Amino acid sequence: MVVIRRNIYDLKKEVSANNINCDLYIKNIRDYGAAVDIGTTTISLSLFSLDNKKHLANITETNLQTKYGTDVMMRIMHANMGKAFMLHEIVTKQIEDMLDKASSGICEAKAIKKLTVTGNTTMCHLFLDKDLSQMTGVPFITAYKGSISICGKDIGFKKYSHLSIYVMSGVTAHIGADAVSMLCAKKLYAPDKIQLAIDIGTNAEILLNNKGEIYACSAAAGPAFEGGGTKCGKRAGNGVVNGVKISKFTGNIVLNVIDTEGLQQNEMPLKGICGSGLVDAVAELLKIGVLNQDGHLMEYSEALENKVHKDIAERLKKDSEGSFFVLCDNIFITQKDIRSIQLAKAAVQAGAEILLKKADICMDDVDEIKIAGVFGKFIHPKSAKAFGLYPDACKDKIEFVGNAAGSGAAMVLLDDNFKKLTEKYAKIIKHIELADEDEFKNKFFSAMALKKW
Repeated sequence: MVVIRRNIYDLKKEVSANNINCDLYIKNIRDYGAAVDIGTTTISLSLFSLDNKKHLANITETNLQTKYGTDVMMRIMHANMGKAFMLHEIVTKQIEDMLDKASSGICEAKAIKKLTVTGNTTMCHLFLDKDLSQMTGVPFITAYKGSISICGKDIGFKKYSHLSIYVMSGVTAHIGADAVSMLCAKKLYAPDKIQLAIDIGTNAEILLNNKGEIYACSAAAGPAFEGGGTKCGKRAGNGVVNGVKISKFTGNIVLNVIDTEGLQQNEMPLKGICGSGLVDAVAELLKIGVLNQDGHLMEYSEALENKVHKDIAERLKKDSEGSFFVLCDNIFITQKDIRSIQLAKAAVQAGAEILLKKADICMDDVDEIKIAGVFGKFIHPKSAKAFGLYPDACKDKIEFVGNAAGSGAAMVLLDDNFKKLTEKYAKIIKHIELADEDEFKNKFFSAMALKKW
């Protein structure tokens, strides 16, 4: 039996934060600004009053560049095949459209004076229409260094041609402004602490502060955590499964489904499963005994031999593409989906372990663990710990900090001293290139096992 539980969300409240009286702001505020985090899969934009530094609205959308590849290497490939300007136009037009949506009912376009931009190095290059030809292989040379200040008209903005734009400093080709933004926003530079931060997205940025000595690496996690690259994967939204529970003893399944419109259960078609639902599903398949630690999803006969409940075993199917587990009529988890999660999890864990080794410390030495990213905010920690996506640390050590990169961009917009802080730490961070580390491959293969970290 499958039970559907609806999670009620009000998207209007998410877009216009804090139920602000917009008329009051139109009368008393002259200048507005926005901060944008350009992710490989999603773009998040926030609108602020520059006069009193109030947060007015927030909007998040799928990056429209994803039709040209789900990861940065695909974007770089398309850029170097003559589509660089097209990718640039896609992102600049989308950001202008998002500015329109965020400011609707609050202010006119001309009242928005500043825009602060963060993102990984590739996304910032595409936003600025910078050359990516030397980022295809070692030694991965960027087209510019440091921060960039530019006028909207100079990068092709039309309605917002007057904007004063500040693109934050990155570190290297693989450690972008988003990592610097996260580090400064969450004060990951304490001289008396050991702090580990993981920003889980298509590219996972990992930071380690060893009492003032800061290391960073980037691991290619892929789009699975953000609902991409999997058979039934969808970005979180109405009708999308974001939680899974399976009873080992009865075979009953409970699916938590996002409902932004207050529909009745029989009115709400299920559209897919997002990252947090996928993480739950992998953890539950392990728990009920149909998924091995090596990532192998059993077939029907194997499950029966291992004394799995018959109702569960009957959900194990196979077609020309391989094995899959049926959650409900149109949503299933495939062997390939599990491999995608497995590879992403291994990249994150191995990257963190390399940084710990560089600092000559172990996970037990870490005082604080920050899990960042929109995905990280909504994942269920118990599920993530079950197969090693998160360290199996005590609850008091782990903090979920949401979109820390976006928070940092907002702080740069509103505080010149914070802007100087980001420029300082962009020069201090020690980048560790995982491809150059002899032990990375062994740690990666070891971390493929779906077990506690």
